[in-house]
Amino acid sequence: MSVRHGHDITLYGRDATGTWRVLVANAPAPVVVEIRRQHDASCRPEPTARDGSPQVGFEYPSTPGDDHVLTAIDVDGEPFGKHISSTAPTLTAAASLGDLHGANYVIAGRDGGAVVTLFGRDAGGSWSVIAADVDVETAEEVCLWFDLTRHYGGPFSAGTDPGGRVGHPLDHVSPPEGGRMAAARAISLVVEWIRARGLDHPTQGLAADRFEAGWSVYAPVDVDDSDPMAFLETLSVGGSVFLVSDLGRVKEISSAVPPQEAEELFTAEEAYVRRALAEEEFMADLRDEVMRLQGESEGSAGISSFTIDAPTQEVVAARASRLLDPLAQQVALLGPPGWDRFAAVFSLTVSAEVAQLRFWSGRRSTDVLVPEQIAVLVRRQRHLAARMPAGPWWRLLLDVRRGSGTDARITTDYDYGDRPFPDDHLLAPEHYRDDLAAYPRADTPAWLAAHVASAAPRTAPRATRATTRPPDPRQDWPAPPPTRQASAPHSGAGAPAPQNPYHAPNPPQGPMPPARPAQPGPVPVLDTRVGRKRLYADPQVITFGKKSLALDQVEWVSYPVTRTATNHFPFPTTYVNGWEFRVGQYPYYVGPEILVYFVTGGREAEQPAEWTFLVNLARQYLEPRLLTDLVARVRRGETVTVGGSLKVNQGGIACKRPRLSLPWQSISATQLHDGTACIYQVGVGTPVLTVPLSHPNAVLIPDLFAALTS
Repeated sequence: MSVRHGHDITLYGRDATGTWRVLVANAPAPVVVEIRRQHDASCRPEPTARDGSPQVGFEYPSTPGDDHVLTAIDVDGEPFGKHISSTAPTLTAAASLGDLHGANYVIAGRDGGAVVTLFGRDAGGSWSVIAADVDVETAEEVCLWFDLTRHYGGPFSAGTDPGGRVGHPLDHVSPPEGGRMAAARAISLVVEWIRARGLDHPTQGLAADRFEAGWSVYAPVDVDDSDPMAFLETLSVGGSVFLVSDLGRVKEISSAVPPQEAEELFTAEEAYVRRALAEEEFMADLRDEVMRLQGESEGSAGISSFTIDAPTQEVVAARASRLLDPLAQQVALLGPPGWDRFAAVFSLTVSAEVAQLRFWSGRRSTDVLVPEQIAVLVRRQRHLAARMPAGPWWRLLLDVRRGSGTDARITTDYDYGDRPFPDDHLLAPEHYRDDLAAYPRADTPAWLAAHVASAAPRTAPRATRATTRPPDPRQDWPAPPPTRQASAPHSGAGAPAPQNPYHAPNPPQGPMPPARPAQPGPVPVLDTRVGRKRLYADPQVITFGKKSLALDQVEWVSYPVTRTATNHFPFPTTYVNGWEFRVGQYPYYVGPEILVYFVTGGREAEQPAEWTFLVNLARQYLEPRLLTDLVARVRRGETVTVGGSLKVNQGGIACKRPRLSLPWQSISATQLHDGTACIYQVGVGTPVLTVPLSHPNAVLIPDLFAALTS
């Protein structure tokens, strides 16, 4: 028996003598599933998958003999109830069990068998077979996809979901290995999208707002605050907003769709495509639980580290291959009655895709549009295939021929570009360039490399780096731009902001000087508007829109600058300059943060005075505290993380990707250059490691290293 407490679950179990006890308390669902499996294994044998690995995720109770077991489950595999039958399960029986327990899914299979069938109920209440004769891990993949495309309504807080659900496996997206995309790059992708499709949409003056999975790019509208009807008059119901993922996928939505709703669904789509394998997620949750218990016991448990090995190439290849059967089953549902064959071609990159589907009935053929829901499942399959040595395929070809009864012959082909693609399957060069940036490959076919080279050059890659360093803190405090008299959103507001405009000085050359401590004098205050949101900042708090963060609670800082040039003949070259200011708390991707982004066009653009003010505020009031804390922790014997993945301790530094470990005596210098913190090794002329300044606290690396080696 399990009892939920918010996101955590307490599991009670009965042993062979009939005695009840607590098996695990306040643990996440994957840990509970595994503990329950281990407890069951002590009483009866445990079924395994075809490759002999334990089945992580969904489960169904074992029964004696060769009976069929139907289990009503939640989307995360939590069982609600079961039914045992000596005959093969039917759709009616599965629907009855699901309706009885208020569950949207029923999984069915023989006792001890490795093959299951998954039934699901759509938003209209109709039941169907989602995946037939698949392994448990594939059933979990398809169940999440079905829930995303039929039921997902955004993250829920406790007590708001009629089903009692708290949280969803797809509520949050894991960050890509290459880090977040810069806003300027997202705007550039949208400009390409608009021009490639000939859309009647402005390409100048676009703005970008950050959300969890990427950027929302739109054309801002000036609204007269003094006119209460002005906002309604400027609304364009038929307008477009473009959502851009950190990997480069662009999705156009109508401005009539509530922004939060669109961003939450987009985030869930990215979370599904990029999620780790079930056993990797389980081991990560188990690691977090083990290390939490280790922390609570103050080290008495004797656990110093917890290492998770990546699945073998064979396991990854099997997972990707097994997802093709349910994909073909879902595509088959799109055909006309009586079809006897279909052929589907999917040509994909991270930022564009083409799908073609044709059914045959005798000599007659019918072309069918592939819906977005199917495209999500295809993207997931490609993401899994990307972990194989050959990398992600460029084209996936499916050919299905119906046999007698319910049998069918499925022929699949991964096309890695050994031969040039047909014109109607070939995407624009920039899309292949984006894909090579997201999924680097050892080899690219010569014809495809030439196609990519024909794309208009960009002056910055997909994840652009800063080309301007933050202003020198030794300069006098810059005055903020003309604003109203400051009115702090908390008690003890500072003095009014100066009214004279500020012109940013040229960035200093060479290493950035150490951050100076706060000095007595006039209190700097900024009170202005950026887009539709109010921006307020002083030495105690930063407020942007509805988000506020006290400076004494900030744990990391980041303020990169990006410059992107895009040239599409015969159109003139466009220049997008982005200045980003971010401060927040850990965990980095899900903790509270303030993100303010400024974007301007033009080849030679001055940095915004508001951005300069915020950077100087952080360097005077945040960096000294953060640096002192990091130095003290290292000297106490702790290992700290800066720049997202760089580990620093008393012995030196280490990085997992790229794999690097250096003692302090072998490090010669560290300096900021071209938007990165460059780390040099003694006797080596080029940096052995570069950390983008967009990563948390990367700007502190030179001062941190200097303090620890002095």
